[in-house]
Amino acid sequence: MPRTYLVFGDIEGKLDVLRVECTRCSRKGRYSVRKLIEKYGRARNMMKWKDQLNGDCPKRDAHSLHERCDLICPDLAKVQRGIPERGTKKQINGS
Repeated sequence: MPRTYLVFGDIEGKLDVLRVECTRCSRKGRYSVRKLIEKYGRARNMMKWKDQLNGDCPKRDAHSLHERCDLICPDLAKVQRGIPERGTKKQINGS
């Protein structure tokens, strides 16, 4: 069964820095992909990691969904297109 989430290994070699931004406020950050892999490993679920980042945000548990903290990684859409499903190998040069 294919994975439904990204792991840090999926972006290794595709991004040097992972940007994280909140769509509701001015909070943002930049994380070295190399350092994230060193700390958490290639197999770490990126979405679980991202969900932990907003732990200290005062808007994390706001009553209105439109006011809640909403972290995104804007560069992930660029790299997701080239990620093969689990158990398959990406073809290189048509082989």
